[in-house]
Amino acid sequence: MEVFNMIRHATTLTVPDVTAEKFYDFMINPDNDRYREWWPKEHMAFYVVKFGDKNHLDDTVYYDEYLGETRRLKFFAIVTIADRPAQIAWQMKKAGLRLPATLNVKFSDTPDGLRINHELRVGFNGIGKILDLFLRFYLTKSFEQALEKHCLEEWPRLAKYLRN
Repeated sequence: MEVFNMIRHATTLTVPDVTAEKFYDFMINPDNDRYREWWPKEHMAFYVVKFGDKNHLDDTVYYDEYLGETRRLKFFAIVTIADRPAQIAWQMKKAGLRLPATLNVKFSDTPDGLRINHELRVGFNGIGKILDLFLRFYLTKSFEQALEKHCLEEWPRLAKYLRN
């Protein structure tokens, strides 16, 4: 997975009173209704389109959410890492092709609560790296700021949702 390293955005935070197991279960078994209840203004859809193996490796999911009022992320993705309860990674795809973009979420229980590392990596290898310059037209500093703000609100919201 280290091959996608041109554009990287990581957010790390600790959320009290919830476990890695609960977060992992919620994210690896996406339920569209529960996903929308989690954050109705921002979360539009998240569900399995095609199942992979019994551990969810190679599941194909559809994902649609807003980052604030102006940015929207809509894509299909394939589960490339399903390491219960520590880590899930999705590789985005479009028109049947895997894109050089991954979302990797790591969970670890600590004495202070659940530590979450949310990392988006986008970029090409080899000669394709020249195309990374064009990705910056979409993945701007304002995009990174919107993603950071979203993550810092999103994960504590999920903890609260799972506690209720």
